[in-house]
Amino acid sequence: MRVQGGSGTKHIGKTGKAGASKSSSGSFSVPEETQSATRSQQTAQSSAVQDMSSLLALQSVDDALQGKRRKAVRKGNKMLDLLEELRMGILCGTLSLAVLQQLERLSSDHEQTGDERIDALIEEIALRAQVEVAKLEAVSAN
Repeated sequence: MRVQGGSGTKHIGKTGKAGASKSSSGSFSVPEETQSATRSQQTAQSSAVQDMSSLLALQSVDDALQGKRRKAVRKGNKMLDLLEELRMGILCGTLSLAVLQQLERLSSDHEQTGDERIDALIEEIALRAQVEVAKLEAVSAN
């Protein structure tokens, strides 16, 4: 089958959207919704950076109470370690006088930290250490 005669090609022109504004400057414009979304994203990002820097600044501040708490926790851990060494020394029959002296020294002096819970725990550990030292001194005296 052969096609003959037709109207030929038609001129294709520019198609435009109905109601679209034409700009003669040739510049690109961002719709208002996208601009506000971009602004809110930038604001969120900058506030996240500010929040992070605030957190880092807070962490770098060494509060006097924090220093006392840390020191008390280290002392409590040291006393617990010495009590464990004492227990192992009693069980194995290799009790060290140095462990007893350290335990006695640590349990006798205690600074208040300002935190009631930490102070109470340290007092309980110190009391237990003093009891163990007194028991061993009584046994060694006999």
